[in-house]
Amino acid sequence: MMLSLISHLISGSIHNTVARTKRNGIFVAIAGLLFLTAYGFALVAAAVWLAGLYGAIGAAILLAAGALLLGIIVLVVMMIMSRQEAQRARDSRASLDTMAAAALHIVKSQPLLTTAVAAAFLLSNLIGKDSRRDRD
Repeated sequence: MMLSLISHLISGSIHNTVARTKRNGIFVAIAGLLFLTAYGFALVAAAVWLAGLYGAIGAAILLAAGALLLGIIVLVVMMIMSRQEAQRARDSRASLDTMAAAALHIVKSQPLLTTAVAAAFLLSNLIGKDSRRDRD
């Protein structure tokens, strides 16, 4: 009885979460389409304004150069972020390797301590399972 009630509550929660995610996805897609439309009209307005100042060809070249510059800036930022992420991953691996080497050294130099720690870990897991079984 209790299990079916919990199952029903969880499935309802999951159903609500899926429905909310679908709804939010649809709204985000609509908003994205409207933002792209606004961006397109802003480019057209900029082209018309620049055409009055520099002519049609000059306006097109200025807009193309601006888009190219922004694209290059985005790529440079992406490359910097990727390089930082790779550096963090290397540092993390190096730290893990250092910890593993230290643990191996302790295992080799202190076998009695290693056995005691392993036994304590095993005992705590066994005791933890017994207390969980008592609560159910």
